[in-house]
Amino acid sequence: MEIRPFEDLRTADDLSLAFNPYGLGGRMKPEDAAEFQQRQIADCALAAGVAAGTRDSFERLRTVFAYGVLCYDVYTMVGDQALLIYEQALRDRFMEWCVGTITFRVPQAPDVSHIVTSYDDVKKRADAMKGQRAKLVVATHAIEFNGMLYGLRLWARAAGLLRGRRSRAVEDALAKLRNYVAHPSGHHVDTPVEAARTVRDLAELIN
Repeated sequence: MEIRPFEDLRTADDLSLAFNPYGLGGRMKPEDAAEFQQRQIADCALAAGVAAGTRDSFERLRTVFAYGVLCYDVYTMVGDQALLIYEQALRDRFMEWCVGTITFRVPQAPDVSHIVTSYDDVKKRADAMKGQRAKLVVATHAIEFNGMLYGLRLWARAAGLLRGRRSRAVEDALAKLRNYVAHPSGHHVDTPVEAARTVRDLAELIN
């Protein structure tokens, strides 16, 4: 690995400067590019009730996004991390919803409730109940729940937290991209436009 001097590290990446308000074209000045890119996600504010862990992870994304002007690869890293925060946000919201207790419905047997203090507890209980063909009780419904992203999405729909066709389309797209990032089969590169869109979609779903 080449050790680069500090001066090089704070020099704008020429590829990042090519993205301007009119698309691709003439290079922007570094200071203009820095302001322009930050404005792409500046209004992605999270609602007041969002869990602290989710909020901290999201704000880290917005902080790091600004450094894409210095290193084009940052946009790919931000886009990838945003997809992983999608599941974190659902986990945090699940813990708020369950208020420390989850209940499973077992075929031809009484419902079984468990105390949980963390999402790790939830995942362990979901794995343990899998062999009994148990389903998670959500209000008047009982749903398949494996503790993974798929199960969390089913839960969020059943609980009425995610609604509408457009939202479902965004959920599906983010879930597919998230699975690709979590289980990569090759190298990929995001543009600032794609990274900003992913951050904006994430903020909308979290809210």
